[in-house]
Amino acid sequence: MNDIPQQNDITLSLYADDTAILAQGKKFSTISNSFKKCIPKLESWLKRWKIQLNVEKTEAIIFSKYFKHCPEIKIYNTPVPWKKEIKYLRVILDRNLTFRPHITHIKEKYNKAFRAQYSLICRNSRLSIQNKLLIYQSYLRPILTYASPVWAFTAKSNFNIIQVLENTTIRMIMQAGWYIRKADIRNSTNIPSLKEFIIKLSDKFYSNINQIDNIEINNIPSYDSSLEKYRKRPRAILCT
Repeated sequence: MNDIPQQNDITLSLYADDTAILAQGKKFSTISNSFKKCIPKLESWLKRWKIQLNVEKTEAIIFSKYFKHCPEIKIYNTPVPWKKEIKYLRVILDRNLTFRPHITHIKEKYNKAFRAQYSLICRNSRLSIQNKLLIYQSYLRPILTYASPVWAFTAKSNFNIIQVLENTTIRMIMQAGWYIRKADIRNSTNIPSLKEFIIKLSDKFYSNINQIDNIEINNIPSYDSSLEKYRKRPRAILCT
């Protein structure tokens, strides 16, 4: 992979079977031209290494508050559709990076897993509360926290959607009535709130990033996440 085509105005990110071609600019035409220069080189490289690209799954997205018609981009003479949201490494990225579609996806995935485990963690289950909590922590909670250092700075209204899922699950496991406060239920479990747990994950994640020997990661600009103008960037979760 060391001979993969490089271009100053393009960043190539490869992980397993997923490849992302990134370009940035103030004008859509600038970004489009960068892609048009890069794609023929990439096509030649893929052909040389006999790597098959699934054109049908290839999509493009513009991360911008202002969206208008973008020039057509083709790969192997097939137009690449511009989307409002795409999935990369199981994370749904929308063009405004609100992560609302991803939160909705998490909710759907969690509910499906919850139904699969319901007979084990429901109020009538004979499992001990300790084992029920273990099922939640080891099987269900990872669904809520996957890639959370990336999206945890999402709006409070979005975050509350998944917090409700955890609250409902723990209330059922603890067989607590509707009149018992969430804080009292959580204190009895010794399990941190979802936000506290995600902050801990994020702190560890961003601390370890500095130790990774990767050119693209090292080129990520640093910023003070405590400043108001950076409150919509990922590290802002560490300041809440």
